[in-house]
Amino acid sequence: MSDEFDDAVDLIAAKTVAAPAAAAEGRAGRLMGRLWDSASSSLRTRLLTCLLRPLGALGVAAVAAGAFTVVLTRQGAGGLGIAVAGAAQFSKEQVAELARFVEQVSPEALQQAASLVFDNSYRVGGFTASVAVLLALELRHATRGRRRAAPSGQAAGA
Repeated sequence: MSDEFDDAVDLIAAKTVAAPAAAAEGRAGRLMGRLWDSASSSLRTRLLTCLLRPLGALGVAAVAAGAFTVVLTRQGAGGLGIAVAGAAQFSKEQVAELARFVEQVSPEALQQAASLVFDNSYRVGGFTASVAVLLALELRHATRGRRRAAPSGQAAGA
């Protein structure tokens, strides 16, 4: 007798278990995209600078189909700098993708970006401040999850 039905049930079960984890994984990126969408142009410039700081030129080129390479500038002695004068040109989807990448490289950079809103709270609206609070809470929750996962992974390897 064929077991095609059993394979289909196993596949559905695997997808339903993986779906919540995948949704939680991209939450910080989506929140950063919403924060970007509601931010003023000066806050956008500071957010972009904070998000691009931990990335090298290759990392910047790898994100969002290279959309952020326009902010790279040549400096003296072969170095690269960031010119973020046109920060308004990026969509919230591109910034969300950048935030997901930065979260993998340097989660502290996302925390610094959220704190930019708290440091200048008198210049932002209520929605922007609310999204920044949600982002900070999400990052705190993700950081705690990583800390809990690290000791068990170390014990298994010992």
